[in-house]
Amino acid sequence: MSDNWSSKRVQSLKFSEIREVVTKVEAAKKQGISITNFSIGRPDFDTPDHIKAAAKDALDRGMVHYTASPGILPLREALAARLEKDFQLAADPDEIIFSTGATEAIYIALQAILEPGDEVVVPEPMYVYYTGWSILGGAACVTVPLSEADDFLLTADRLKEFITEKTKVVILNSPHNPTGQVYRQEDLKEIAELAIARDFLVIADDIYNHQVFDDLTYYPIARFPGMKERTLIIGSFSKSYAMDGWRIGYLIAPKNIISGAMKMHQHIVSCPNAFVQLGAQAALEGPQDCVREMADEFDRRRKLVISCLDQIGLPCVRPRGAFYAFPSIRKYGMTSKDFSDFLLSEARVAVVPGSAFGHAGEGHIRIAYSTSYEEIEQGMERVGNAVRKL
Repeated sequence: MSDNWSSKRVQSLKFSEIREVVTKVEAAKKQGISITNFSIGRPDFDTPDHIKAAAKDALDRGMVHYTASPGILPLREALAARLEKDFQLAADPDEIIFSTGATEAIYIALQAILEPGDEVVVPEPMYVYYTGWSILGGAACVTVPLSEADDFLLTADRLKEFITEKTKVVILNSPHNPTGQVYRQEDLKEIAELAIARDFLVIADDIYNHQVFDDLTYYPIARFPGMKERTLIIGSFSKSYAMDGWRIGYLIAPKNIISGAMKMHQHIVSCPNAFVQLGAQAALEGPQDCVREMADEFDRRRKLVISCLDQIGLPCVRPRGAFYAFPSIRKYGMTSKDFSDFLLSEARVAVVPGSAFGHAGEGHIRIAYSTSYEEIEQGMERVGNAVRKL
């Protein structure tokens, strides 16, 4: 009998370093140690009552069986209407698949378009699973290192250096995890022109599109001329509506791509959760005050974190979106993992090492300000006290 039945494809994948930090936090809690957790990128708010009420009502009405694979039509129509109203983005309900979170949406999107030998180009630092999803599609993940000197912003000229005949798709994430940056509209326009000229697709991982600050606006790359037919949009209810545990997201793609993605979706989950879809529909069609209120609170916390980092002396490119700060810790001569472990033991604060987001993330830590204002104040005070000991 073989000692290892695991496929080489799966062996090439890496465990998430974010989840590794979560495990350390849980271990500390079991020992009775109180930890301020800046490692988890999810809203700490409860799901708004009208959304929960809609899901409960759906359960009471017996909405507990399979639905159409892409999700019920009223939900897809509600999403199309919401995107048009919020972002002037046109979407046909037949171009939408509701998925088990944004994670599944990106996975089925890549599986639908990739062939062995293709290249997936991604700005780095980057979300932890992009490389693995590329590998599972038989493709190589080519990273575009971004730097503090450029405010971690991607330009078409920088991207052009990494585009080859093998480039099938470029993944853009804006607002950006982990740096909190928002790509400029003028840069997106030039990237769109490059996509058309060099004939590659774009996956717009836009799950933080309602968390944009400093009077900036989110501009969908799909709105530029010629881009709707070559853009795959990833969305989620986790960040905007505090529904991360509901596991509901979506993929919007041209019809010739959505058909292949549908095959993958059916092979994996058949259809999204039935009663959760009614909660998602209520989120889209109901009052949007909750979205704005959560974004305003994240902005308040963002300003607190920036102020604290300035006082501590940790340099940080000012985050403009999402709910992350990505300060540099290079001056301490420690790896980001060692520095994160130091903060966990010395300050009882959990952060994610920048190395979790690729080589370009080394020398930084990610702070998620997705916990209460008071906890942020207390946690950052302990960080300051710990850092002064170095």
